Amino acid sequence: MKTEKILGYEVHRKKVKNINLRIKENMQIYISAPENLHSDYIKNFLISKEKWIKNVLKKLEKIKEERKEKEYITGEIHNFLGQKYVLIVKLGNINRVALKSDKKNEIILTVNSDVFDNSEEKKRILEKWYFENAKKVFLELLKKWMEILNEDVKKFSVKPLSKKWGFCNYTKRYVTLNVELIKRTPFEIEYVILHELAHLKYPNHGKGFYNYVEKYMPNYRNAEKMLNAKHHY
Repeated sequence: MKTEKILGYEVHRKKVKNINLRIKENMQIYISAPENLHSDYIKNFLISKEKWIKNVLKKLEKIKEERKEKEYITGEIHNFLGQKYVLIVKLGNINRVALKSDKKNEIILTVNSDVFDNSEEKKRILEKWYFENAKKVFLELLKKWMEILNEDVKKFSVKPLSKKWGFCNYTKRYVTLNVELIKRTPFEIEYVILHELAHLKYPNHGKGFYNYVEKYMPNYRNAEKMLNAKHHY
């Protein structure tokens, strides 16, 4: 396989019919092109894709920044109900969290001097705030959807879940939601609640299950895409 540089990009000559351009999650750009295709054609193709490449790299850089381990310092971005908030850390007598959503979105984390430089303790305080908000918001939306569906549950809980947004024990009529959902949009939260409540009637993900979900939320596929998206492009 021959490799050549065109406009600063490495182009891999292969037995393919078309030019292929991929940008991996690690921001590596991979380009393959037919073995006998003229370099000028590839050059024009790359020029036409230049804006798209820059936009994707910019979005991937943003995702990388968001996935960085949080330090819980002023200026960090934290999400709440699908909105981005700037974290402001202040000194005070009582450890508390307040939400400011007037001119600019801010999460005000006030801590005493013993906590100010302790990222683990600041994380604990903020996570407790998220948890308390999640219980309140999720319960309100759960009640809304139980009324719409004429369903009820015996037990509702909010927990950190590593691989699921929620789950339903349909025999015991228990519903559990992932606390991390509080960082997503209300639309996504409501979809997960509808999804789990639908399991009370349809335990499996069969055709009947999705017909039922679609009846109450015709655009549910948009929520699924948002919840499962690995990239933002």
